[in-house]
This record gives sequence, C-alpha cells and structure tokens, in this order.
Amino acid sequence: MQTLIQFPIGEQAMKGNNDDLVAESVRLIERGDLQGAVNILKILLEQHPDSLEGWYNLGFVLMELNNDEEAIKAFDEALAIDNQIFEIWFNKANSLYNLADFKHAKECYEKATEINPDDAEAWNNLGNCYSRLAEGQKAIEAYTRAVAVKPDYGEAFYNKANAHFIEEEDERAIAYADLAVELNPHLASKVMEWIHVSRDRLAVTESEEQHRERVKTLKELAEQDALREKETN
Repeated sequence: MQTLIQFPIGEQAMKGNNDDLVAESVRLIERGDLQGAVNILKILLEQHPDSLEGWYNLGFVLMELNNDEEAIKAFDEALAIDNQIFEIWFNKANSLYNLADFKHAKECYEKATEINPDDAEAWNNLGNCYSRLAEGQKAIEAYTRAVAVKPDYGEAFYNKANAHFIEEEDERAIAYADLAVELNPHLASKVMEWIHVSRDRLAVTESEEQHRERVKTLKELAEQDALREKETN
C-alpha cells in the first residue's frame, strides 16, 4: 500500500503557492510523469523546505523510480517533521526492504504497525523481514496478525504456510498452504515447490510414531510374558 499524502490547507504552514505545487505534483504522478513530479517537488522544497507532503511525495516518486537510497533520505526529512504518520514509515520500510536492509526495514514496519495495527500488508511485510532474518516464529506471529486483520489475504496465508514449512511444522504448513490456494489459485505453483517435502516429512514422522507404538506394545508384551514365566517357576 503506497499512498500519496495531500494534507488539507491549514495543517501545514503553507506559504505562497505551496498547495498548488503539491497538487500539480500529484497530478503528474497520477499521469505517470514521475520525473516531471520530481522536478516540481524539488522546486516546492527549495521554496518550502518544511513541507511534509513535499518530502513524502518526493520519497514516493523516487521509490517508484527505483531510487530507494534517495527515497529514504526524503522520507527521513518527512519524519523529522512528523514521525507519527503510518504511510511514511511504511514506505521507508519498503525502500529499505528493496535495498535488502531487512534489519532496518523491520524496525520501520514495526513502527508502522504501532501507528496502525489494522494494516494487513504492514504485518505481512514485517513477517517477510523476520523470515529474511531467520526469525521464523516471529515471522509466523506477524503473518498471523496479517490474516487476522484480513482473512482473505491469500499471500499472507501462503507466507505463513511457508514459514511453518521452514520451521518443520508440517501439519500447519500443509493446512495453511491449502487455504492459501483456495483464496488465490495462482499461488498453487509456489506451494508445489515445497509441499511434497512437508508431506514426505509428515509421513515419515507418522511412520516413526507408529513404529514407536509397536515397539512399546511388544516391549509390554515381553515384560508380561517374562512376569508370567517368573510366576510359573
């Protein structure tokens, strides 16, 4: 979820044609003229370096242009003005994730979920960070929050299934994978890459449990036979 911020006039100390420049930049973004939007936003920020919406929208456009390092700088400028806006933390996290800086992306997604705990995508993305950082159980917890917020979120169910698979919790992996495919059949090809391993492991585990039960039963019978033989003698 990537959102353009346009604040009502009055929330920021707007001067001159600040609001006009913001509106024009948004129109350019919506038309797909991203470089044109960058040019307008840079003019805006030269005139009004304290423009929250200017810095945020510049970060958004730079991220869309795959210039994540500069996008992060713009988001940081926005956060220096107001650090309680979900979209800024969320999109800064996205840029950090794109740069494979999963540790700092995780921290930003955590801040985003503190501000808005009802955003399923933020929880899902936080889970992805935990997965990348090999923190499997925390990833599962984040994915669980995502599907609790959005019960039809097939991708989050898939990610949860995959995290259970990595943790070798195969019954849960299979169950959530089936649910993910029901919600989004396009996920079937991804599930097929690993679900056979879960099924094989589960079959081995069940076979081993059955074997242990048989051994236990035979041991008990042997002990009973030994006891009867002792009593007879």
